[in-house]
Amino acid sequence: MRDALKKNGFFILAGILIIVMLMTVSVTLTRTMFGSLSNQPLTKFFFNHLADAILLLAPCWILKWRRTWAIVICWLVAIWSFAQLLYYPTYRDVMPFSSFLLVKNISATLIKSTVGAVTKKSLAVLLLPLLLHAYHLWIRHKKISEASQPASKVNKRHWLAFAATIATFVVLRITITCCIYLSNRQGYDNLHDAFSTRYAKLGGRHLNYIMHNGVMSYALFNFITSINTGVSDNDKGLAQKFIKQNCPDYHDNPHVTTIDCPNLIFIMVESLNAWVVNLDIDGKPVTPTLNALAADTANIVCLNMISQAKHGHSSDGKFMYQTGLLPMLDKSVAMEYSDRTFPSITSMLKHRGYKTMEICGDEASLWNVEAMSRAYDFDTLYHQPELRKELEACNYNIDKVVMEFAASYLPTINGAFFAQLFTGVMHNPYDGTWSQPTWISSSQQFTPEVRNYLERTHYFDTQLDTFLKSLKQSGLYERSVIVIASDHSEPVDDDPHGRPSLSRNGNECVLLVVNPRKGKFVKGPIGQIDVYPTILDVMGLNINSWKGLGHSILRNDITSAAVTPDEAVGTSALLPSQKQAWSISDILIRANWFKPNK
Repeated sequence: MRDALKKNGFFILAGILIIVMLMTVSVTLTRTMFGSLSNQPLTKFFFNHLADAILLLAPCWILKWRRTWAIVICWLVAIWSFAQLLYYPTYRDVMPFSSFLLVKNISATLIKSTVGAVTKKSLAVLLLPLLLHAYHLWIRHKKISEASQPASKVNKRHWLAFAATIATFVVLRITITCCIYLSNRQGYDNLHDAFSTRYAKLGGRHLNYIMHNGVMSYALFNFITSINTGVSDNDKGLAQKFIKQNCPDYHDNPHVTTIDCPNLIFIMVESLNAWVVNLDIDGKPVTPTLNALAADTANIVCLNMISQAKHGHSSDGKFMYQTGLLPMLDKSVAMEYSDRTFPSITSMLKHRGYKTMEICGDEASLWNVEAMSRAYDFDTLYHQPELRKELEACNYNIDKVVMEFAASYLPTINGAFFAQLFTGVMHNPYDGTWSQPTWISSSQQFTPEVRNYLERTHYFDTQLDTFLKSLKQSGLYERSVIVIASDHSEPVDDDPHGRPSLSRNGNECVLLVVNPRKGKFVKGPIGQIDVYPTILDVMGLNINSWKGLGHSILRNDITSAAVTPDEAVGTSALLPSQKQAWSISDILIRANWFKPNK
């Protein structure tokens, strides 16, 4: 057996490197998520990833050019691990395999964000397959190969025993994995539902799935859910029952603004954390404009709106605000379901004669901006092609360009309009500022990365102030409902001691509504999904039957939000339905529920 182990030392080394890479990802991300590993024993990670390594290297025992295949597999694991270490700080989860195929989403913004997320630890992962490659070249140099030293009959028996052990382990691992999933099949019509149930029971996060079952089991889950995406009759029945029991069907408008035929200006702010509001740095406010709006009792104010964006990130924020649906847990709606028919605030207002437009500085490919703008039924999209000259003139300062364009364009519109503005300066990475540094950069408070983020937040606040003043000068301010909301929260710094925060995760977003019928301070927590029915109330759009899967904060005292099907913030009688809404939303999206004459 010693001779067999010596002969196959290359593959043992390959397995060790794979285990090290996967352990690096698991331990790093788990530390970030939980702050410690006290409840996550290293032995569990090790044995899961030992199984992963054996399964991954199993083909090498039956294919030609075994060492070449082992190197290829190691490189694939390294690239996957590298991607996860870059992905998690922003998305707080593991990147699903389907996202690796979203080549249309590659853009300058994405590349800049990715480069800014590179760390020494992530680069170290890429060095491991290089080590294996170097060892392979050394073996070739020494002319040590299977062909140069034929094995004896004893060695062949040892090799066969070794191969049989591997094969047995592979069969057992796959069998155990399938049994775990199939044990959830009772009461479900197909494998997709059974696998999705197992996923939901682990908190609706891909990282939780890997922690409990390993990467290869997670890969099997992805494979099963991708080949069977249909919606069963049982699913449809569950959705119909949920809508009937939990989605109110009121048609009155007691909370509509007193403005006659009001314009709607929705400013969606990139990565706006609620903890920046009322934050002082060395005695000076970072966001005086937001502070004033939040202090105005005539406005609707909530600084405890929990981020529910998932793998679509910014596009998920738009999706919830526009449609009243939750995003998908394992896919990006914008990238994979843009061909679906969705209810939208834009479409409702268009039917009332409103002119509708979306103004942003993003590329058309970024989160499928152009396709989703059509799906929401906007008349016009002003994005990077139309604004390129202005963007180039100010180094792609999206906030300045978007707000200056809107300030000059909106007063020229005849009749009521709905304008959705999307900012971008506060997008990560936070390796610099978008303007001349202020007193914030000179402060000793917080980490440099957090100070850079606050510089950008302060800059956005100054642009917002200029924009609101221009609306007042043109007379649009008094004739418009103005909604300011975060697209999602942003950790900025993984160490909660390195940044200010309302909670350890810092996932509270901002919601401000200017010119409602009556002001209200909402303590919360609420979810992003609750914005849609609230806007329907303020704009008097309740004639439509679809009120979304959330609850209007003007009709309900909401004190909870479901971050995933198994993770919640706050408590209330609504919480069970808030958690179930995730699976119902998934059914509605996959079934193309809102398509006419479906």
